[in-house]
Amino acid sequence: MTTTTNTAGDPNRNEQIVPIGKLWRVGLIAAAGASLANLALYWVAKAMFGISFIIPMGGPSGPLEPLPAGPIVFLNVVPAIGGTILLALLGKYVARPIRLFWIISGVLFLLSFALPITLPAGIATSTKIGLSLMHPITWGIIGWVLTTRGREK
Repeated sequence: MTTTTNTAGDPNRNEQIVPIGKLWRVGLIAAAGASLANLALYWVAKAMFGISFIIPMGGPSGPLEPLPAGPIVFLNVVPAIGGTILLALLGKYVARPIRLFWIISGVLFLLSFALPITLPAGIATSTKIGLSLMHPITWGIIGWVLTTRGREK
């Protein structure tokens, strides 16, 4: 069984990362949690607030279509996989992997807002806000699950 452990710094630190096999299971839980939370937001925003979530599909110049639920799930799975890989690598090579994970993921979180902000001008502001609200949900759930369940106790 391959494990991911810290090799740098003080041996008394409490930021030991769990074995890689368990970390992958934690990453799947993070992906599922973020996906479910964002799907709930999506359905509530559509039903209660009438947000259309009509966006260009297939790129910025693509036809305007309602956003289906599938891409929402996919766009939660991708950062969960990336976060899991990042935490595994940090756990192997740096002394304080959790702290560095939050710093790196925080920068990527801020950069992620470029996508809804740069949608074409014809897209409803409510759609842009609804999509933007999904970003902190994804970042928070994935980060919390990985850094709380992905460390040795």
